[in-house]
Amino acid sequence: MKFLEIDSPFMRVLGTMADLIILNLLTVLLCIPIVTAGAAFTAMHYVMLKIVRNEEGYIVKTYFRVFKENFVKSTFLWLFMLIVSALLFVDWRILMMQGDEFPAFILVLLIAAAVVFYLVAIYIFPVLSRYENTIRGTLKTAFSMSVLGIFTLRTIASAILIPLPFVLMFVFGYASVPVFAVFCFSGPAFFRAKLYSGLFKQYEEKAGAKPESAGDESDDTTDNDE
Repeated sequence: MKFLEIDSPFMRVLGTMADLIILNLLTVLLCIPIVTAGAAFTAMHYVMLKIVRNEEGYIVKTYFRVFKENFVKSTFLWLFMLIVSALLFVDWRILMMQGDEFPAFILVLLIAAAVVFYLVAIYIFPVLSRYENTIRGTLKTAFSMSVLGIFTLRTIASAILIPLPFVLMFVFGYASVPVFAVFCFSGPAFFRAKLYSGLFKQYEEKAGAKPESAGDESDDTTDNDE
């Protein structure tokens, strides 16, 4: 029964699924207070990229380390994203209530602004998790990745993957709750990490990734740290 051997493809798939379930549960729990969601997403993306690159070690310990190290920046960016989202929503509601009193091009501009903001937002936490940078630098890098890659598979797929679990839950109802509960965040993040791993390597060669802490060096089961 070679498929039950530790290094068999079957067991590696099971191991990856177990890692995704653990990551998802951690992220869901730490998103419940809402204000901590930014740090939770940042930690998830950091560990996820290590999983995709076969560099993972102790997932839970690394997750909480990254959560703590990036808490201030990620929380600021998360609150910034919530405020911008709220402003865009309020503007849209005002336009809808006013009807034809506003020129159509204003609605077009609002939709365009919302699309650009969303495309930038999908890169913010992966970028923050991987690079040592200021908040302004993080936003600039995320904007660069989103705008320069706006028509790439990486960006288009990411834009679809993020809301996909929520759409599927709405379509299939309660039957999809178990799958949603264990993969709603980590599932899309896994496939997104597969897509942007190569791009991130290019940026790492130019600017350098965050240095690994002593904790990571001692925790990793492999010796593949950047």
